[in-house]
Amino acid sequence: PPKPYSAEYEVLRNGSPMGRGTVTLRGDERGEWELHSVTRGTEGLAGLAGATIVEQSSLRWVDDRPESRDYRYRQNLAWRTRERSVEFDSAAKRIVSRDRRGEHVFTFAPGALDRQSVMLALARDLAAGKRDTLTYTVADRDEFGPERYRVGAEETVQTPAGSLRALRVERVRDDARGRSTINWFGIEQGFLPVRVLQTEPDGD
Repeated sequence: PPKPYSAEYEVLRNGSPMGRGTVTLRGDERGEWELHSVTRGTEGLAGLAGATIVEQSSLRWVDDRPESRDYRYRQNLAWRTRERSVEFDSAAKRIVSRDRRGEHVFTFAPGALDRQSVMLALARDLAAGKRDTLTYTVADRDEFGPERYRVGAEETVQTPAGSLRALRVERVRDDARGRSTINWFGIEQGFLPVRVLQTEPDGD
């Protein structure tokens, strides 16, 4: 399992500061782990609306790999709140995803992950020297199935913490929605994400 850590991130939209994020990984001697992230808007509309997003993943290490047990998401704005959850029940052999639109039930698969804890699986495999394309089984809202990530070259990333050596990893999407997600995992930071770039279909 990885070492516990806490990392603080600068959050930008189209190059302009928008907020701050904190990601914390905690574990205990029983093999129970919690990945917790909080993002708060501090500038612009996000700051005025008091935007806050909290994500919490509970997981365990099984056969040297992470496996999700529970995922919670909550978004608070001045005028609305959004929540969703994913429960992984290995005993009942099912996964239940819930949000305001309803409930989705999937058949449990060993090593299944939520959308946040897949970053830990990537870090684990990169630290083990795995490269090329990596595939994970992920539950997210109304979808459950493989997610593929292509490992690229080492790059130098400029961050508020300085210049960091990192591996570029891009999610491979088969649809034509136009969304792009690229992560840079710090080589000397235990392969935790040191930069994330998400590009939406409209170019934001």
